[in-house]
Amino acid sequence: MIILDLLLAITVILVAIRCLYTPNLAESVVLFIVFGLLIALIWVRLQAPDAALAEVAIGAGLAGALLLATLSQLQHTQDDQPKPIVLWSLSIPLLLGGALALSLMSLVQPAPGLSDMVVTNLSASGVEHRVTAVLLNYRAWDTALELAVLMWAWAAQRALGPSLSWHGVRLQGQVLVYFTRLLVPLLALVGGYVLWQGAYAPGGAFQAGALLAAALILAFLVQQTELGQSPPAFITGFIHNGWIKVLWLGGLLAFFGVGLVGLLAGFGFMGYPPAYAGQLILIIEIAATLSIALILAALFTGEGRRYE
Repeated sequence: MIILDLLLAITVILVAIRCLYTPNLAESVVLFIVFGLLIALIWVRLQAPDAALAEVAIGAGLAGALLLATLSQLQHTQDDQPKPIVLWSLSIPLLLGGALALSLMSLVQPAPGLSDMVVTNLSASGVEHRVTAVLLNYRAWDTALELAVLMWAWAAQRALGPSLSWHGVRLQGQVLVYFTRLLVPLLALVGGYVLWQGAYAPGGAFQAGALLAAALILAFLVQQTELGQSPPAFITGFIHNGWIKVLWLGGLLAFFGVGLVGLLAGFGFMGYPPAYAGQLILIIEIAATLSIALILAALFTGEGRRYE
């Protein structure tokens, strides 16, 4: 397995270099998606399946779709004056990476960290999976702020949206249509399973939200293909409906609402009563899943743009 790890490490570095230095932006986007998949494999080798799922769903999948959508808005996708790979520009990151690797190899034994404390208090966390306990109980503040970052990302895109023109993806034939009719219900089912499974095994709101967002994006593309409308009214109108936008904030509101419940119950803000911790975490995860799905889909479909 050491050979596999070395091959993964070398391949990731080579793909990253090519992604940065290729003169073709389309090739760069594809290589970025490949890079995300390779990083997910590395997380699997590091026995971190939660991070691997998130990387595949968001880092490679949704981020790749967003980059492809952005690529369609650029007038020039080819660098007329490509920059050659300069060895001295690679020397600093290579030296830093080598020094970090040597430092890690010189450690006699790894630091204990907080793993023992997490396991000791797991029964009072409301879930059986350690990663979920950390993300939604012990360090719930961090996860709440991640949802806020998603909202900021949408706000930044919205500030640019009216001046952009999204050409979309118009595919001929019925392959995409039939494929989507099969895949959208399956994505919804798997998303619900991943959400529920997060309490016991790798999974949770971010992975489930990315799957539901993928279903919405597929439906968006199919509506363009079938109707040829400009803009595709139903999916875009649904995602950006005023009442639906309340669900965009559902994850944050659930976090702070549950946090206030803990405060009023005498456990401090974001402190859950142990007897109801599981139910409260489930409420947060459902709300966060819907928020993540709608925001990620909204980033792709846009609002207030000129559709052509």
